[in-house]
Amino acid sequence: MARLTLLSACLLVEAVWSQPADAQMSAPPIRSALPSLSSMSLNNAAGVLKYCERNRLVSVAGTDTVLESLAAKPNATSTDYVAGQAGQIMGDHGKTLSLPKAPGYLQSQACDQVLRRAKQFGVRR
Repeated sequence: MARLTLLSACLLVEAVWSQPADAQMSAPPIRSALPSLSSMSLNNAAGVLKYCERNRLVSVAGTDTVLESLAAKPNATSTDYVAGQAGQIMGDHGKTLSLPKAPGYLQSQACDQVLRRAKQFGVRR
C-alpha cells in the first residue's frame, strides 16, 4: 500500500511539473512595454533625461555631456519638454509611457533607451 501511495505521489508531481506556468507565459516581454522612440522630439528627450537624472534612474556622468550638447537646443517652455520633466515619454504613434507609474526595472531601461535616442540628436546638429 505504501508503494502505491509513493507511485501516486510521483505521478501527481510529474503532472504538476509538466503543466505550463500560466503566469510566466502571459507576461509581456519588457521591450513591448517601451514605446518606440524613432520620432521622439528633442524637447521630450531632454525633459525625460532631466527626470531620469533627478530620480537617479540613469548615470549623471552619462547624461551630462548629452544634456550639455542639447542645452542650447531644447525649448524649456514646450509641452514636450515639460511632459518629459514630469516623466512622460512621448513615443511613436501617440504611444506614451509614464515613468512614475512604471515598475522600477522598466524605468531604468526606458531612461537608457531615451539616453541612446538623445545621443542621436547630439550627432545631427
